This record gives sequence, C-alpha cells and structure tokens, in this order.
Amino acid sequence: MMKYAILNKALLGMVLLLLVSSIVVVSATTTTEDETTETETTTEDETTTSINDDDSNDREVTVMTTSTHAEIESKLESGGTEDSFKIEVDVGVNGVEFKIAFEAETATNETEREFEVDFSQLVEFIDENSNGVYDDSVDTDVQTLELNSFEPIAYTTENISGITVHVFDVSTTDGIFGARIYATGDFTNINGSLIAPTQVKIDVFIHDFNFTDVDSQLALKVELSSELETSFNDQTEDEEDGRATDEAAVDILMTDTNGFFSWKESAEIDGIAHQVNSSIHEVSATEQEIYLNYPQGSEIVHDPKIGFENLLIMGGNPLPIADFIADNLLPISIGLAIVVIGLVVVAKRRS
Repeated sequence: MMKYAILNKALLGMVLLLLVSSIVVVSATTTTEDETTETETTTEDETTTSINDDDSNDREVTVMTTSTHAEIESKLESGGTEDSFKIEVDVGVNGVEFKIAFEAETATNETEREFEVDFSQLVEFIDENSNGVYDDSVDTDVQTLELNSFEPIAYTTENISGITVHVFDVSTTDGIFGARIYATGDFTNINGSLIAPTQVKIDVFIHDFNFTDVDSQLALKVELSSELETSFNDQTEDEEDGRATDEAAVDILMTDTNGFFSWKESAEIDGIAHQVNSSIHEVSATEQEIYLNYPQGSEIVHDPKIGFENLLIMGGNPLPIADFIADNLLPISIGLAIVVIGLVVVAKRRS
C-alpha cells in the first residue's frame, strides 16, 4: 500500500508541474501593449512602413516605392553595433535590378559592402552536349527574350501570423516574366518557406513562354556584380540552420558577413517538381553570369533569395520545431496531464 501511495503522490506532482508550466507559457506568449506596428503614407506613390518588436532578431524595416523603384531598408541595434542592409529594386531596360548594400557601425569601426543581382534575359536553347545547363560557347541559341519592358511595381502588405510582410510584384508588359518579392522584419513562413529577417524571398514566374523547338530548354540569365570575391556554395546558411533544404548559392565574401544569391535546386513546372541545374560563367573579375535552367512548361515557378549571412543572433528566434513546441505547449501539457491522471486512477483501482 505504501508504494502505491508514493506513486500517487509522484503522479499528482507531475500533474501540478505540467499545469503550472502551461500557465507560464500562456503568460509568456501574451501580446503586450509595447508591441506596435506603425504605417505612415507620405505621398500617393511613396509609402514608408516600420516594424518594431522585442525579439532579438526583429529588425526595423522601412519601405519606399514608386512605379519603377522600390527601397527596402532593414536595421538592427544590438550590443553597441548598429547594422543595416538595403535592397533597391529597379525595373526597366536592364531587367529587374537588385542593388544590395550592407553597413555596420560601432563606436570605433564602420563597414560598408555592396553587390548587385540582375534578372536580364530568358534564353531558349538546344542542349548540344546534354549536360543540362546552358553553355553559350557550345549550345545553340533558339531565341533570346530581353526583359526590358515592365508594368509599374505593385506594392502591398500581408499579415502572416501577426507579422507584416511587404510584397512587391513586378511583371513584364507581355506577361511572360514576373517576380514577387517578399520582405519582413521577423522570421516568417511564406508559402512553406521560412524566411529570415536578413533576406528577401523572390518567387519567379515564367508564364506561357513561346517555345519554338520541341527539344529546347529555357535558361534565366542572372548577372551578379561585386568588387569582392565570390564563391559557389551548395550548402546555404539556411540549410545549415535547419530553415531550408535543397538550396545552392553564390556567396559574396565579406569577411564575417557574406552576401548571397541563393536558389532552390528544384522548380515547379506545370505543378510538378523538376530539378534546376545551374551554370556560372565568369565574365570579368567583378561580374558573373548565372544561368538557371528549366525544362519546357506553360507555368514555371522558382524560388531564389537574396540577403546576408551571419547576422542572426543565436538564441533569438527559435527554429521551426522549437516554434511548434512553444506554440503548442499548452495543449501538449493538458494532454499529458490527462494521461497522468488516467494512470493515477488505474493505480488506485489496482491498490
């Protein structure tokens, strides 16, 4: 009888511990009056939006837009260091141009870095050497579509789980090429991808491209310009930290903080996932051409990203599995409590 009494006390103690932890979690995740979101419209064509919250990785985001130009600036002050990165988006005769700049300032030092990424052409080609990528010196060009005429940039915001996401839509006037750009000041799950506040996500759309040869493929030409050294990387920071899988990137080497242009190594072609092969051609010491290669299809959807590495504060925003546990600890605790109570009842009946 004594051992059953001890068991009952232990099980009841577990119940109380679970219930107390549930209450603590509820209190910790309650929104306070200190968390604010501000929106200020300055003109009809220019909008400024700021995001502020208390998380260690949350950044203040400022957005300005016109019909052909958008600026996204993200700032963070931490530990005596203020850093910011700015991404400017321009559409016009040179395609979709992304100018990316990073600045960090302490009491004794200031760092500035920049690079540029442009989406400029679609190339239909015959893969003469059957290696799955476009080689301009070997393969046969069927046709080249210059991305040089665009509709006005459309800027909107979305609320995803209480987080403001800035959305920019660009599209060529013929409707064949489009890109949707997402920027946010916090970790956000966007269409199944966890996006960090130190990067922008880009959904590339190619709609009803007029293929003229049944055996051809399509390549998106991406031009990357930087005064700094670059390096291909088949393991991105997002993959290493468990936020993504199946990615590749070109890193712009900036000592501790690297810029990057990355892409999923698969794309949806008419709703079916297909491998995306890439080829990188060095044009000069400061410029590279990256070709992202797709099979034929009416609807091609791909997922690149642009941003900076090594800016995230470890121990700040949890990874997805930790997020899930934190968000669901109350129902998990209640469920465990019910199981434990059931065990107590069974133990009593046996006694």
